[in-house]
Amino acid sequence: MKSGRRIIDMHVHTDDSPDADIPAADVAARAAGEGLLGIGFVAHVDFHPADRCRGAFSAEAYSRSLERAREMPGSPVLLTGIEVGEPHLFIAEAMEKADGMCLDFVTGGLHWIGERSVLDASGFAGVDPLALVEEYLRVSVEMASDASIDILAHLGVWRRGLARAGGRVDIDETRLWPGLLWRLFEAMTDRGIALEVNTAGLRRPESVTYPTASVLRFYRECGGRIVTIGSDTHSESHAFYGLSQGVEILASVGFTEAFGFRDRRPFPYPIKA
Repeated sequence: MKSGRRIIDMHVHTDDSPDADIPAADVAARAAGEGLLGIGFVAHVDFHPADRCRGAFSAEAYSRSLERAREMPGSPVLLTGIEVGEPHLFIAEAMEKADGMCLDFVTGGLHWIGERSVLDASGFAGVDPLALVEEYLRVSVEMASDASIDILAHLGVWRRGLARAGGRVDIDETRLWPGLLWRLFEAMTDRGIALEVNTAGLRRPESVTYPTASVLRFYRECGGRIVTIGSDTHSESHAFYGLSQGVEILASVGFTEAFGFRDRRPFPYPIKA
C-alpha cells in the first residue's frame, strides 16, 4: 500500500530479523519510489527463552545490510535502530549485543507477560483476558519507568493475540484503566520516550492501530507530544502498510507533527490529514 505522504516509517524490519524476509536495500529502494521521507530500521534483539528471535541478532550482519541500503540511489533518510523485547528485563544484554553500533534509537516492545505471548491465541488460553491486559499495562509502566528506550512500540498489540483467540478487541483502556495509562504516560513524558503509532493492526482482523485513537487522545490529554509512526513491516507484501491512515488518526486527535530519532534524540516533522 503506497503511503502517499512524506512520512518517516520508524518501525521497519529486514531479513536481519528471523521473522522478516525483505532485505534492507530493497526496503530503501521501495521507500524512495513511494516518496517516504525516511525509514527507521529495527532488528529484533530478544532474550525471552521462548521467543523465536532469541539469539538471532548479529550487529555485524545488520550493519552490513544497512550500509548496502545507504548505497541505493535516491534512498531517503535511513535511521538505525533496534527493537528490544521486554527491555525492563533485558536492556543491558541488548546494548551489549549492539555494542559498537551507532544507534539512532532504541525501541522497546512488550511481547511476553511471563510465559504468555500476547501475540498468540495460546497466551490467552485459560486466563481472564482483562486480567492479562491489565498486567500488560502494569508491565508497560515498569518498562517505561526503568528501561533505557527511546520509543515504546505497539502499545495494545495484545489485541493481536486476543483476536486470534476469538475474543473481543473493542476494549477501551481509557475507561477501564485510566490510572495505569496516566502512570505510563507520565513516566514516558518525564523520560522523553515517544509513543509509537503502529499501523500493523490495520491489516489484521482487529483493524485498529496500536494504540487506538482513544488511547492516543488520552496520551495527548496527559501531556504526551512525542509520537512516531511505524508500519512494523516484515515483508514486501505489507511494506509501509497503513501509514497514511496512521497520520489521519494522529491528526484527528490533535497532533500536527510526528518524530524521527537521530543519535537517540527526537526531531519533528509536520503531518496533516
